[in-house]
Amino acid sequence: MVSAPTILVLNSGSSSLKFALFAGDHCVGRGAITGIGHKASLSVKGELFTNKTFTLPALGDDCRTTTDATRILISWIKTYLLPDNLDAIGHRVVHGGDLTKSMRVTPDLIGQLNSLAPLAPLHQPFNIESINLIAELYPDIPQVACFDTVFHGTIEPLHRRFALPRHWYDQGIKRYGFHGLSYEYIAARLAEVAPRAFVGRTVAAHLGSGASLCALKNGKSFDASTGFSALDGLVMGTRPGTLDAGVVLYFLQEVGFDAKTVSEMFYLESGLLGISGISSDMETLLNSHGPEAGEAIDLFCLRITQQAGGLISLLGGIDAIVFTGGIGEHAAPIRAQVCKSLEWIGVDLDTEKNAAAKSDQEALLSSPQSKVEIWLIPTDEESVIAHHTLEIIGITEASC
Repeated sequence: MVSAPTILVLNSGSSSLKFALFAGDHCVGRGAITGIGHKASLSVKGELFTNKTFTLPALGDDCRTTTDATRILISWIKTYLLPDNLDAIGHRVVHGGDLTKSMRVTPDLIGQLNSLAPLAPLHQPFNIESINLIAELYPDIPQVACFDTVFHGTIEPLHRRFALPRHWYDQGIKRYGFHGLSYEYIAARLAEVAPRAFVGRTVAAHLGSGASLCALKNGKSFDASTGFSALDGLVMGTRPGTLDAGVVLYFLQEVGFDAKTVSEMFYLESGLLGISGISSDMETLLNSHGPEAGEAIDLFCLRITQQAGGLISLLGGIDAIVFTGGIGEHAAPIRAQVCKSLEWIGVDLDTEKNAAAKSDQEALLSSPQSKVEIWLIPTDEESVIAHHTLEIIGITEASC
């Protein structure tokens, strides 16, 4: 049982609901409901659960939507807590538009977030679903929305612009940047483990089913590969990344696709899955001998090299590279391929350290002669959300 004030952190998606439970700033358990809509199951680990990893029986027809998953998860978690001992719930919300900080959830805020849902359709609607259900079932539990876009608020306006008529920028058509909660965590860890990189110039690579790069200067976001929506930048699991706008026009005007068909192709059928025709999962592709899998991997790494080079040129040089995210933390061959392509800037990867690195441990992977530090830093977006949630709730209570 947890007796300390508790914060539940939720990260809702279309097919999964990730969670972490904190006593203050200390994580006591985490897990996920996966397979929502087909074979949903709940897996958990952590000290609250006696430090064992276990999976509950399949949730079946009771868990067909994100709303079902949220209801099941909170009901189950409360069995581990003292009565009424869930003090606040923090949510990862992908798109916050021009909001500059985490916010306590209000009806007005929900309205703003709904208007941004078309820019992140794989995440935003499901983030909002969870928030709305909790507000209905537990109206007395405060909720805080933490946005992936906020960390990138330090990017200069010039870097945010598209070369479109000026009035569109004023209406919000600009580059925002994503994975900001992850990059906020990485910047904080760099301050501890690599102070030279923190005060210098770093390119952090959050590589997973969603993937992006962030140029960090003095620990702040200087520029990013992501843009107006969660489609831009690197090749991702099912998203194409940077794309000539003429391709969109071609599909609409010449092929005759409607907007819904194009949207589904770009969000659900492209990226690693589209190129390989096999899977959106990098581990599956790395274990495949098919040439299409190899091509998907090579294009994934090529785009990282290409866009990292652009960010490095804007930074005026580089002091460190950080790998994080599911692929960045687990896939040593991807780290090796990317570093090989960046040897021209003085990157020298220690191959033995890279191969031996554990996905859940921070590690310096560069050789002694490398001019650029190479780091593996597992991200922890949930801890950032818990911290902001405590901060927001504390400020709110103190002002009452």
